[in-house]
Amino acid sequence: MVKSSSLVVEEMILLSKVIKSIFANNLETEKKTIELKRVIQQTQSNDLNSVIEEHSDHAKSKLADEELQKALEQAETIRIEAQMEYERFQERMNEEILHNQEKAEEIFKQAEENGYNEGFQQGLQEGQRQYEGFIQEARAIVSSSKNDYFQRIEDAEPVIVQLAIKVAEKVIATSLEANSENWLQVVRTVINEVREQEQVKLYIHPNWYEYTLAQKEELKLLLPNCDNLYIYPDAHLEENGCQIETPFGKIDASVDSQLSEIKYALLEKLKELAGYESRKLNK
Repeated sequence: MVKSSSLVVEEMILLSKVIKSIFANNLETEKKTIELKRVIQQTQSNDLNSVIEEHSDHAKSKLADEELQKALEQAETIRIEAQMEYERFQERMNEEILHNQEKAEEIFKQAEENGYNEGFQQGLQEGQRQYEGFIQEARAIVSSSKNDYFQRIEDAEPVIVQLAIKVAEKVIATSLEANSENWLQVVRTVINEVREQEQVKLYIHPNWYEYTLAQKEELKLLLPNCDNLYIYPDAHLEENGCQIETPFGKIDASVDSQLSEIKYALLEKLKELAGYESRKLNK
């Protein structure tokens, strides 16, 4: 089920806060990495393996942050290019309008001067006619430029949304790796959707199977009408995949599935906003 627009906006705001938090912690992560190297030099040989493993975890986290930084830089590049394109459009539009107005005024003035020699009224009418013609031409240019601008924005919207979803995927994946409790919250959420059912089967990607199975008794408490909760590994699911099955069918609670719903809602909202802006500018 697609989430409401307001909820989508709130989620994207939360996503922004998560991203800011990741960047704010980058320096702290690098500091911890340096301290870890000192510990390795001082640690006795029987503790060396555990220290190296901890260092590897920090390296993985730093790599995820670097990938996230690249994605955000791409998003910023697209935003800047769109802004520059809009400014160029505004500049061209203003130049065209000014040029046509000056040309129309020049013709009108010339016609007015000719009117004294060839008949004032006739020259005045001719100048007025040409002036109105150039005004209509200027309006046509403005209308065409606006249509071109909105088309460019519309073409860029799917790319921007797709990039935002990829950033969200990296943030969520990093969050799940850093704290397995976040994964358990995903499972709790989907189980709450079927809490009244008597037969429930949970399908988990093998990466999370053992951890989820260890939480089985806690999860069963969320199903008061269910005699037993069956948990199965499923290698066909995505890495953070989760599906729940009842006699009434399956529910896909995978992270990718939820992000697809958010993506759909964002695209629909952007179409709605684009239509509103177009109607407002055409008034």
